[in-house]
Amino acid sequence: MDPDYDKASAGVNDGWSALIIFSLLFSVAIHVGLMIKLSDCPFAPLPVPIKNDRRWTKDLPVMQMQKMKEDPLAVDISAELPPPAPPDAEKPEDRVDRLADATAQTIVPDMPAPVADAAPKTEARPEPAQIAPTEWQPRQEILAIEMPTVPDEAATLPRLVIPKAPRVAHASDVVPAFDLLSEAGAGAGGGSASSAPLLSGKGLGGGGRSMGADLARLAPMPPPIGGAGTGGTGGSSVSGLGGPPPLLTVAPEPDTKKQVKAEKKDRPAVAAPPPPAPAPNARVDEKKVVKEKEAVRVLRDEQVPAGEPFAENVRVGLGAWVDPAHPNFKYFRVRVSSRPEKPLPVVSKDMVFMLDASGSIANDRLRSCRKAVSSALRYLNTGDRFNVVAFRDKFSYAFPDAAWKEVTTETLEQADKWLGRLTAHGQTDVFRTLRSVLTLPRDPARPVVALVVTDGEATSGLTRNAEIISRFSELNGGLISVFMYGVKDSANAYLMDMLTRGNRGGWARHEGLRWSAADGIPALAKKFERPVLADVSVIFAASSRAETYPKLVTNLCEDEPIEIYGVCPAEQKELVFQMRGLNGSTVFENLFRIPFASAEKLDGSVRREWATRRIYALIADYTAHPKEETLRDMRAFANHYQIQIPYEKEIK
Repeated sequence: MDPDYDKASAGVNDGWSALIIFSLLFSVAIHVGLMIKLSDCPFAPLPVPIKNDRRWTKDLPVMQMQKMKEDPLAVDISAELPPPAPPDAEKPEDRVDRLADATAQTIVPDMPAPVADAAPKTEARPEPAQIAPTEWQPRQEILAIEMPTVPDEAATLPRLVIPKAPRVAHASDVVPAFDLLSEAGAGAGGGSASSAPLLSGKGLGGGGRSMGADLARLAPMPPPIGGAGTGGTGGSSVSGLGGPPPLLTVAPEPDTKKQVKAEKKDRPAVAAPPPPAPAPNARVDEKKVVKEKEAVRVLRDEQVPAGEPFAENVRVGLGAWVDPAHPNFKYFRVRVSSRPEKPLPVVSKDMVFMLDASGSIANDRLRSCRKAVSSALRYLNTGDRFNVVAFRDKFSYAFPDAAWKEVTTETLEQADKWLGRLTAHGQTDVFRTLRSVLTLPRDPARPVVALVVTDGEATSGLTRNAEIISRFSELNGGLISVFMYGVKDSANAYLMDMLTRGNRGGWARHEGLRWSAADGIPALAKKFERPVLADVSVIFAASSRAETYPKLVTNLCEDEPIEIYGVCPAEQKELVFQMRGLNGSTVFENLFRIPFASAEKLDGSVRREWATRRIYALIADYTAHPKEETLRDMRAFANHYQIQIPYEKEIK
């Protein structure tokens, strides 16, 4: 045999042996790994109920699984177990056998007579088992209502909430249905014998007031002393009214009227209680809103023919730029700001903070909002009034007993406690919440400012953004200044921007981490911290030949100027406009005449700013009255000025 062949054959055999050994080791390693990995995997087919359960739970969030060496919730009851019996003690089974054999010899002992004075024995309660503290383990619970007792549609109905009745000082414990002290009712029945007061001994008769008025009033009265009363309804025979026989006769005491007058004179004057906050299901009376707007207009425009001048209290700056591509037009900016060295007095305002507490805002963002609103409350001035509202599909007030609360240390602490109890749940009804602000009573001499903190998504009630914007802006008409803050970068910018532009306000949006979602609220609140001129109206003279925007300007504050952008013919020499507003109940008015010769030189950005404000006015017009003609004008205008239409997708 060839020795070279033997060597080759031996080498092949050694190679096969090594390959076999390697394959065996690799197979063992694979099998051991599979046994470890798949030790918890069931290979038997699952029963049908378990398959159904897994089918319904496959969409649930992924949960983290941990293997515990022992049950973390196990109670350590070793201390509660009885001590072991000694070795010589009787075993339980031996005791049972012994007692069973001795049943016949058992003698029932005589029971002692009950002692009446014996105190009952009280056994000491065993100490509860101590549970060892363990690390919190999250879990998911599913609650299913098998037999509902209330239909689902009933849960969506508005709840009727009766406002708390205010407490009146010096009021009697029992309020009669009749005014027993009114002197006007005595003898007011036309001079007949039957028109005497109820307690005068002459009966009841027809009077100047009806019983319905007395019953509707139910005004709290001092304790009745006697003497005067109210007349009843003339000709009525109910309960003896109008008949000759009296219901009750009391002999009148002398000098009763003098005594009543003296008590009324010495009694301290009681301030009228503030009106309560509107009920959560209160409807907006549009006629009342119109009257409030008319009251502001009358106070600003008609009550005083010519207001006090305020040119020395403000700075009016004018900047202009002539378009080289179209030299016939001149674009300008008018900026009116408070003069720091001689400002107007700060106006006391009414402030309502509206905090979104729906489920979409989540508790971590809500926690940040609660702290930020608490900080913004400290920016209120002495003399301001406020309230705080949490809104979801329903809303609640921090102070339901009064629409407005004076800013004091006590009321701020009460608001902080109320904010600390808020949790996120439910849906968001933006329109109904905004309309609820219009139910708050408005003093024409005090501006009302609403700060709405929300994620900007209307998920309940009226959900169409365009309808929310148009309906609220038309109803409000600048009566209330609306500021909005979005707590996340995906907040509805279209809704917040258009709502605030049409209602004397502004908006901001958070674009950082969710744990600091409300960091921008205090900065936004400072913009309207110190108003000096409210309900401002600006009218440009026809001689200025200018087209200006916005038409509805914001209130003038110490730190926030009013800016107006416009365009006019390039040869225009001056601008003439009138500004009028309220500082409390004082009307300020001034006519400004500014020559373009002294105007600041601006750049082409003023043209873009004017075009942007004009296109916003077109969007507002289209939102309120969607017409194809308005949309065509908007697109043509945007193409001419080379700007994009804001929120073009939303308005479609």
